[in-house]
Amino acid sequence: MATITKQTLSLDDVEPDNEYLNCILTVSNELIRINDVVFDHCKFEQSNFDRSDWGYVEFKGCDFLNATFHKSYLSNCKFTNVQLMGADFSMETLVKKCQFHDSNLHYANFSETKMEGSFFVDCNLVESSFQAVTVKKELSFNNCEINQIDFLDTHMKGIDLSKANFDDLIVNPELIKGLKINPWQAGQIVAMLGVIVED
Repeated sequence: MATITKQTLSLDDVEPDNEYLNCILTVSNELIRINDVVFDHCKFEQSNFDRSDWGYVEFKGCDFLNATFHKSYLSNCKFTNVQLMGADFSMETLVKKCQFHDSNLHYANFSETKMEGSFFVDCNLVESSFQAVTVKKELSFNNCEINQIDFLDTHMKGIDLSKANFDDLIVNPELIKGLKINPWQAGQIVAMLGVIVED
């Protein structure tokens, strides 16, 4: 893999099997189709990535504040220390075998996405939205802050919250079957569902 450092180039000129380090990526004029690339502390000048296609792409220390990824396809991608606050992956985006590490996803929107075999580790997902998400295989949140995360209209089977931190979730009680939690969280979930537990 070749490393390209401190260059300014269009996203259209990004080529597979390259690592881009401290580069500036200018606005793409074509539909984005990027595979087998590492972006390390790169600056992206556009915020609209709708209908984009990313395969085996790794993002390190990049900033996608309030970016949109509507109707996009992300497969085997890895986000590490990425700023995704307010990023919008909603509207039929497919997130397959992706991993998010040590990233800020506060207010991020994954509503109406399909998520397959993906996970979050050490991320801030406070007040993020996962409404009407279709989960295939597993979706886990390890050591993540997920307070006030919104799972309305999402079937919780396959979702693992047992290693996540939260005081409150937004869920449909009738769709909670199959959710993985730990014993301490069980009391919180019961309270959220309005059940009164007496000693």
